[in-house]
Amino acid sequence: MSPESTTAYYRKIVALHEKRFGDHSYPRIVIVSVSFQRYIESQHGGDWKRIGAELQLEFERVADAGADFAILATNTMHKVLPSIRSPIPVLSILDAVAAAAKSASVRTVALTGTQFTMTDGFYQAGLETRGLRVLLPDSSSQEFIHKVIYDHLIYGRVPPDAVVRFAACSEQMIRRGADTMLLACTELEMLATTTFPVPVLNSTDIHAEAAWRMAIGDLSI
Repeated sequence: MSPESTTAYYRKIVALHEKRFGDHSYPRIVIVSVSFQRYIESQHGGDWKRIGAELQLEFERVADAGADFAILATNTMHKVLPSIRSPIPVLSILDAVAAAAKSASVRTVALTGTQFTMTDGFYQAGLETRGLRVLLPDSSSQEFIHKVIYDHLIYGRVPPDAVVRFAACSEQMIRRGADTMLLACTELEMLATTTFPVPVLNSTDIHAEAAWRMAIGDLSI
């Protein structure tokens, strides 16, 4: 929902199409860029009902603009997706991530994202019901990751010391048994710029590619 992830999705979808077809015939894309501050305040205030109601209107708007299906280009906001009655199909980031994990024979993921994604239960349960084991960072690492997302990444800033600390958090979870790092925040790819000793599942890449494949008829919900 930040400009950073919105831009990333758009560029990734276009780049995938240009690479595959060698031209600019990429699908028409309807983008709703929300006023994110309202959502930040509602998240931290625990008003998820308001978030769901406002996103309901946004889904209706993209449908009215001619979209055939929708994506919610954020992991955290999938918490309210079950409460939304979208007039068009919605390609879930959880479904896309789980499919990518299955394809890569992943068994145990280290879940990193906002504190809502890491600890509110909806994301972990969603992955576990799809057959994955989920490890969470310790409480201090969770606080650090959450803070760097909201204080820096959504502004497009990447503090060098945060890159180092995120790598250390990841190594800790790998030692605890994670065979894959899951970047379950659409801005976290900005922070994960070092080389990890295990594979990385980038939810932004995965979701954007799934959306592109669905748009060209290679994937269905």
